[in-house]
Amino acid sequence: KRNVPQPFYTMRREYKFGTICSAFVMVWIQFTSQLTDLSLLVSRSASPLMVDSGLYPDGMNYSTFLVLYRNDDNNHLRQGNVNTETLSDNSTKDSPMMAYFPDFCGDCLWSSGQTCTSRMEFLRDEYNTQDVENVVMKERVVCRNPPIQIFWQDDGIDELDNIFAQTRISRQDITTSPPPGSISIYFYESLRKDVGDNLVENMWRQYSLRNNSETNAQADIAIIDLFRTYPGRTDDPDAADLFVVPYAHASHCVSKPTGVWMAACKHIRYDLMKKGVFDTLEYYVGNKDRHLFLNVINQGNSNPVMRNTHLSLDIGPRYKDTNLLVPYLNNLQSFQPSAIRKRGKEWWVRPRTYAIAYFFGVSNSRTRNSPRFHRQHFLAEVQKNWNDTLGGLPYAIRVMTKGEKPPSRLFTHMYQDSIFCPTLPGDTPPQKRFFDVIMMGCIPVVLEFDSGQEGKKSWHQDGGHSLDNSYPWIKGSNSTHPKKEIDYRSFVVVVSGGVQNVRPTIEALMQNYTEIRRRQLTLMKYAPYFSYGMGADAHKYPDAFSKILESLRFYVDGLDSLGE
Repeated sequence: KRNVPQPFYTMRREYKFGTICSAFVMVWIQFTSQLTDLSLLVSRSASPLMVDSGLYPDGMNYSTFLVLYRNDDNNHLRQGNVNTETLSDNSTKDSPMMAYFPDFCGDCLWSSGQTCTSRMEFLRDEYNTQDVENVVMKERVVCRNPPIQIFWQDDGIDELDNIFAQTRISRQDITTSPPPGSISIYFYESLRKDVGDNLVENMWRQYSLRNNSETNAQADIAIIDLFRTYPGRTDDPDAADLFVVPYAHASHCVSKPTGVWMAACKHIRYDLMKKGVFDTLEYYVGNKDRHLFLNVINQGNSNPVMRNTHLSLDIGPRYKDTNLLVPYLNNLQSFQPSAIRKRGKEWWVRPRTYAIAYFFGVSNSRTRNSPRFHRQHFLAEVQKNWNDTLGGLPYAIRVMTKGEKPPSRLFTHMYQDSIFCPTLPGDTPPQKRFFDVIMMGCIPVVLEFDSGQEGKKSWHQDGGHSLDNSYPWIKGSNSTHPKKEIDYRSFVVVVSGGVQNVRPTIEALMQNYTEIRRRQLTLMKYAPYFSYGMGADAHKYPDAFSKILESLRFYVDGLDSLGE
């Protein structure tokens, strides 16, 4: 029975036995002459919703799934770039695309404390060595980038307008009502202009520029605008559950008003924040635990004054329970909740060209002793021990060197067209990349370590911050109602034991399309919660801001239960 194509089960109720037998014999002869694997019979009789309905046999490997999908004449969501044999390979040295991927990894460590670039400079200056790049490569072959195949035709079209290029909406533009039980917010409008309205307007304008590079600090401007237009906002302080202080500290830090950058954002003076922000808060005294500040930058880069506020929204990691973690912002229109929700199930489980896509840097001059060294170990592992394919598919792994960066559209395409996307440790947990790849339908891959806290793990480094103190609304964080927490382990691929275990872990998963599909559908479930709805999407869909409101409701309910 398990070898009979699915449609025959439904036919049994409608046709006589003889008709069934005749039809079965004809189909059986026709297809067994072409296919030896009886499980492949299902592909020819598939409905257009085959992928959506999960009708592929359980336990098949991913390569078999690709064959089935390509041979399905009825499939209406076929991606031509799945069949790499029919595509143009833009990976030749003469291809304009490869100009973005120089073969030499300039930031690679040649020896302790010395990069390959510095080694080249030493040889050139000390010994007048010619062709220093080839000399260094012979000494340190693991610093050469892995081969890459790019099956993508660049149309040259970038996503022109980000969410900050839109006209800001007003409070009156919002027609939705807050759901029953929503939190009531008092939004301060008393901050001094240079740290209040003018700062927000200036940074909104700066972030609207296509070449703006401060993408990791933009969330506070979006969050302020969402609180400003929130339907549950009240102008009566006595009716407020919480008071929102709209000081965009992260954006203020990266704006560098003094022209310099100092560690812990100390270029933003204490007296400026005291007089411009804290001294203007009429209801602060006696209500500190009900005043919400925005410290949406990793904690190491924020000013100690902001770290010491009682209640704050933070990127992470958190150092106390009243740091409420939120995701980074992706400001492109294609990452808005409405765009994410328009993608049907077939989009999330469609075939991909690459097993893995990973484009990364290995050094950061601002951060010493960074866990980024795991990335370099990963590169060496790929160079020494990986084959040309992973689970039967090509992979795209490349270290980004200093110089001209590829257009963002390339990364979007490559990540959307890959099954797995490693997000190996960066300077702090978590990374913006982690949330971006989720919204692009790519399954994150992380390394796991002991956190040093009994029973808790870290995805950053040995003895690093535990998961419950690193990721927003993660299961066990007690940052929202337990039923509304996010089970990250239900979709993230967790690799224990070091970078050498990435390949066997992925290869094992590539043998089970059903498990890959389950994780992809779980991504579909959670992805909107990492997107901030702005403009026409504001306050319309469940998203990151609605999760923030849930966290605040949970926090206020805790205060009220204590008799506050």
